[in-house]
Amino acid sequence: MNQRFASTVVAAGLALALGTQLSVEPTVGQEKSASKPTPAKVAKKPAGRLPAHYGKLGISTEQRTKIYGVQASYKKQIDDLQKQIDDLKAKQDSEVEAVLTPDQKKKLDEILAEAKKAAEARSSKTKKKSS
Repeated sequence: MNQRFASTVVAAGLALALGTQLSVEPTVGQEKSASKPTPAKVAKKPAGRLPAHYGKLGISTEQRTKIYGVQASYKKQIDDLQKQIDDLKAKQDSEVEAVLTPDQKKKLDEILAEAKKAAEARSSKTKKKSS
């Protein structure tokens, strides 16, 4: 088999695979073309969460969809910023802990272990009450 023919076959195979992939998984905002509607499509509600107290405003389905779209458009930026905040807090904590003496670090570890046990005890009590 010559190289030109082989590369053509590979290119055709990739094109077929991509075409199949694109036809199976539509892009965001496009509905799959199907001959029969599924029950989920017929009764599908917008997914997301309204801001606090918006549920009391009589928000329409169209408004919900728009609100969820706005929230989705900011999600990645917010997630990226939250990661930066978490990283800065971790760096701050390590720098603050570096100021402590070894004895203070040991005592802090003991205090944190006791606090963790107390939190677990409260959590198990809450779980028992709700059961």
